[in-house]
Amino acid sequence: MKFSLKQLKYIYTVLVTENISRAAEKCFVSQPAMSQIINEFEKNYDLLLFERVGRKLKITSQGESLKKELAIFLLAAQDFENKISEIKDITSGKVRIGIPPVILSVYFYDIISNFMSQNPDIELEIVEMGANRLINELMHGDIELAVLIEPFEDEMCKKTVLTESTFSVVINKQNELSKERIEDISDLAGYPLVLLNEEFQLYDVILKSFKKRGVTPDVVFKSKQWDLLINMVKHNPEVVSILPTPIIEEHEYDKIKVYPIDLDVKWKIILVERKTLNKTISNKKFLEFTKNFFN
Repeated sequence: MKFSLKQLKYIYTVLVTENISRAAEKCFVSQPAMSQIINEFEKNYDLLLFERVGRKLKITSQGESLKKELAIFLLAAQDFENKISEIKDITSGKVRIGIPPVILSVYFYDIISNFMSQNPDIELEIVEMGANRLINELMHGDIELAVLIEPFEDEMCKKTVLTESTFSVVINKQNELSKERIEDISDLAGYPLVLLNEEFQLYDVILKSFKKRGVTPDVVFKSKQWDLLINMVKHNPEVVSILPTPIIEEHEYDKIKVYPIDLDVKWKIILVERKTLNKTISNKKFLEFTKNFFN
């Protein structure tokens, strides 16, 4: 029995989630249909992908090996489809790029408008979501390029540092903390924090910095809207936020004070592509244009 590309994607999704019902939901198929595909694949190739422990699935060593091979194969298949699309019309094309909203509004409005002006035949599709979700989109071949924040390491990807900056604490001028000297993130212990949510790598960076110092932060609110966080600080003297400095600089400082803070890492913006990415005329132009813009 032969398995279609779509069925292989289904199998890969089950291997990643280790949950048939969740995988079925992601792939928009019924749970019985998903179970049947898994059973037929195991029977056809004499493999055991999962151990059934009660009602739960536990991936086997054979399943782990297949997951790695399928990841490589599915990415190559996606890149092949992109190449076919490019061959259809060599003079035009489409580039699908993932950019976190927090970076898009500060750095990329200029890049996008200038690129579109100079390349009217190339369509830019911008996917806006947090960096952690974009990594998943990139690795599944749903986007060609991703703009991310360090730290990021993956042997299947290559990255280019575009620019770097610092982080800062945002405090309402009426907050008693605004009158003190903030030298370390541990000085924020006990103060209610409003932060970018788990979709953003900054959330992980902040928590790791607190953990390194043996401090448990008091996170009272999380959002994917950075301007909301700054406005919350402006209108609530109790709460404090930590954000990349260039983002804060987009706002007036009339009600807030801003202090640089060391989170053990710089805010480095990187452009990431898969090593297996099919280089089309369109995405090569965008890669070159973006790198030149920051240089």
